Amino acid sequence: MAGPRDLLWYARTVASGSPADRQWSTAGALWSMVRHGRGLAPKDSPLTLQDVLADAGYRDLARPKVAVGDIAPGFELPLVDGTDTVRLSRLLDERPVALVFGSYT
Repeated sequence: MAGPRDLLWYARTVASGSPADRQWSTAGALWSMVRHGRGLAPKDSPLTLQDVLADAGYRDLARPKVAVGDIAPGFELPLVDGTDTVRLSRLLDERPVALVFGSYT
């Protein structure tokens, strides 16, 4: 189970915003977690936000490994329709690629 430090870390991270999301207060992020509770997870999820935050692997994923200007590491992802996969190196052979990560809400 996530402890108070984990929840505060998450609230601070979320509150800092992103290129797609505006900044908001840490207190506002904490209040949102309290207010929505289990509603922050998909209905069919066996995990709650607190379960995820307690996972050291998740916290490691939240730490950037690539800085602005670094070459992106190679990766392969499935296409949305599931018919094939796409590899970054294959895309780079065809044209420049911009990788955008963030919230799409």
